[in-house]
Amino acid sequence: MILDRKRRNGPGAVSKIVPLEACEEIDFWWHHDEDGPKPAPNAKPSAAQSVASPGAALPVITPATPLATTVAATPLAKVMRPSPFRSRASARPRYHPGAVFDAPPVRRSASQIFLGLVLGLVAIGLTVVGLTVNTRFAASFGQTAEAAVLLAAVGLTIDCLAIVLPSAAAQLWRDRHAMSAAAAWAIWLIALGMTLLAAIGFAATNIGDGVAGRNKVAAEASALAADIDRLRGERAAITETRAISTIEAEIQRAQPAAAAVWKQTAGCSNVTMAASGSACAEVLKLRQALGVAQRRDALDTELRSAETRLAPLPAITTGDPQATMAADLVAWISLGHISLTPHDIHRMRITGLTIIPALAGIIFMFASTLLRVGRRREPAD
Repeated sequence: MILDRKRRNGPGAVSKIVPLEACEEIDFWWHHDEDGPKPAPNAKPSAAQSVASPGAALPVITPATPLATTVAATPLAKVMRPSPFRSRASARPRYHPGAVFDAPPVRRSASQIFLGLVLGLVAIGLTVVGLTVNTRFAASFGQTAEAAVLLAAVGLTIDCLAIVLPSAAAQLWRDRHAMSAAAAWAIWLIALGMTLLAAIGFAATNIGDGVAGRNKVAAEASALAADIDRLRGERAAITETRAISTIEAEIQRAQPAAAAVWKQTAGCSNVTMAASGSACAEVLKLRQALGVAQRRDALDTELRSAETRLAPLPAITTGDPQATMAADLVAWISLGHISLTPHDIHRMRITGLTIIPALAGIIFMFASTLLRVGRRREPAD
């Protein structure tokens, strides 16, 4: 309703009440004559007659307030309130000059701004990493250059959706588009699933290959170390220090003493008689020393070769020391109540490395929420 068209038909005339239909964006106006009749002294004033003097507080008029046919004689008063007939899905309320607010504009603190900037930088970093990882992994499945480019484009598009959709869904929810926000979240879940699959493949491939390579190096180093220990133990049991050439020379000097039986024993190789055995004893002893010396030199050669191959290898004792140590620490902290295997730790690591980059869109949504400019509150009732 609105009070309009003030007509003066006399000193006691009042404004004509013109009813209007309810519609959006209607402000309530109330103006009246200065010379209108005054209410009786003992009469209870109505809501429309409760207007105070010019210095008093302005009255509040609602659509349910009955308007009297006469009003008090006061200057023109203007009261504005947001229309109660506006739907919840309509535009934001307008703010007129002179409207009364219940609080000053909301402002963001320095800590909120700093935290929002940090989260924004983190989200950007995760976005770059996630796009690079998933795009390259998707392109690796292409058998031709064209197929690799197409797969990379598909992966890039899906990752962009996984990053942008959370912020878009949050904005749609703030604008009270519930269906659109729900659809955005549903599409984000699909894109997130595809992104997680690509990230899992990349992490499992590279981490698995890395662990396998470390296991190979560790196994090779362990085998070489075991060979070196064996060779060193065998070499330490040999006490012969004479060179091979020296022993051969001594054999030549001992052969004349066995000349009497040399032909019968085929050069002291087939000793069957007691007389030949005593004659060939020195030669046989020197030949045994010669064999020990030859084995000694062979061991020295093998030992040097094993040490040469072991020297450039990195000092790796296990293929996945992180998983092994994490499992040991969990068992130690829990006093043996929780028993995890290195393979369980490996699964947890793959899960973390795939989920965190995929949440770049959620982190960016948090950053945009913290950095969003504060808005004014609704006018006071």
